[in-house]
Amino acid sequence: MISKERLEYLITACQNLEASAAEQEELDYWYASFELDQDFTAALNAAEKSAVEARLMKDLDSRIKKSVWKWNWQPYAAAAAVLMVLTAGLMMYKSNRSVAPAISKVKKYQNDVAPGKNRAFLTLADGTKIDLNDKNSGLLASQSGAKIIKKADGTIAYEHTADKNIVPAYNTISIPKGGQYHLILPDGSEVWMNAHSSLKYPSVFAGNKREVELMGEAYFQIAHDQNKPFSVRSSGQLVKVLGTHFNINSYPEQEPVKTTLLQGSISLQQSATGKSYLLKPGQQASLAATVAIKTVDTEAAIAWKEGLFIFENTDIKTLMRQLERWYDVDINYSGLPDKRFYGRISRDVPLSEVLDMLEATSNLKFQIAGRRVTAGYQ
Repeated sequence: MISKERLEYLITACQNLEASAAEQEELDYWYASFELDQDFTAALNAAEKSAVEARLMKDLDSRIKKSVWKWNWQPYAAAAAVLMVLTAGLMMYKSNRSVAPAISKVKKYQNDVAPGKNRAFLTLADGTKIDLNDKNSGLLASQSGAKIIKKADGTIAYEHTADKNIVPAYNTISIPKGGQYHLILPDGSEVWMNAHSSLKYPSVFAGNKREVELMGEAYFQIAHDQNKPFSVRSSGQLVKVLGTHFNINSYPEQEPVKTTLLQGSISLQQSATGKSYLLKPGQQASLAATVAIKTVDTEAAIAWKEGLFIFENTDIKTLMRQLERWYDVDINYSGLPDKRFYGRISRDVPLSEVLDMLEATSNLKFQIAGRRVTAGYQ
């Protein structure tokens, strides 16, 4: 059996990204043997487990926030939790246990899938569809007193004439699976669009309001205009703001609709009932049949915008859908029981690295065939 000192050394080395491949493999082997023996911590009551977990997560989280880890920390979280158990004297509980075989780490992916990138299509009011990736910087189109410009950084922006009697034309920007995009609206507000999302907006915000329609997920940074409120209409709700930062996740295949406020204040109106709710910074509204508001970790809510996957008690369906959208793959995970995941990893890595992380923290096994992924048990 591995000694406490050796285990502590391995965990510290891995946390500091100083472990050799052999040392990481040694810790993986120990963790695999631990995971297959779920009675290892059975001697702890619920309160003791919660206390260990809370102490552990606080320590790990402070380390994680210092840099973006590109390796899986969750096995070591579990390992560190067990180390605390050992320190507390519970090692005697299983001192004579036999070490179970380690899970095979033989590489099994015949092909891999690259991460998503900046991709978007702009559909004009007359039906013209422009692939923004195929266009060089400069003038893309003119319509209803507005010029649509593609900037050198790949984003688009609008330039307007001084005519105040313009009738707005409506454009739609669509982000396919495997894509993301940063858009500047005609009023100067900025929108970051996640994969498989679309936004309909006018070429000019005429009159006394600004209103757009969202499907999917986007982060909004709204230009302040006290005389012209900004509204986002999405599935089952209308969000009204004056100038603030917030994220809306409204994929039709994934309830509830989640609206997370980072700065300022917003008013959220439920379409079905007409009831309105006020959100403060750090709060998230979850809309299904009813509206629930709670304080959340906003970093996790906008992790996608910062180039990260952050899993915090994330159920398997939500996680798989995130991977499907970002890697543009179909994942067959039907028949799998619900399972919760923790961890963080860069969205810049190929799909295989994410799947490796998931395999290391569960008894799942994945196969990739073209753009189809199959999940099953090891």
